[in-house]
Amino acid sequence: MVRVGYGAFPLTIIEYLWRAKQPYNVSVAAEVSACAALENPTYLEMVKEALLQERERLYNLVKELPFLNPYPSYSNFILCEVTSGMDAKKLKEDLAKMGVMIRHYNNKELSGYVRISVGKPEHTDVLIDCLKRLS
Repeated sequence: MVRVGYGAFPLTIIEYLWRAKQPYNVSVAAEVSACAALENPTYLEMVKEALLQERERLYNLVKELPFLNPYPSYSNFILCEVTSGMDAKKLKEDLAKMGVMIRHYNNKELSGYVRISVGKPEHTDVLIDCLKRLS
């Protein structure tokens, strides 16, 4: 998998953004892949629609679990409050033992939350199966 991000900014703030930029740029493979994708708007639209559908399906499935309270999302992940006395960090660790990775936050503001990335339908199926086994 490759990841590429971009931004469009006024020239007046570019100088400041370059100061905060990470030291490494995207790989050649990521750059070639991004350029190819940008040249194929039909493909990009198909990928976007698949992501939107899977995000909605994931949200609805997570909403049915008694120990997760998902927040509506316009991104490629869903933020969930971990409830019912279950510990967010332990939930992350238990899922990791099953081969499923989610993100847990260590900071005070989000310590009781997890972040679940939207993946392919088969990834969602495995995640939900593992979450049900933990309930």
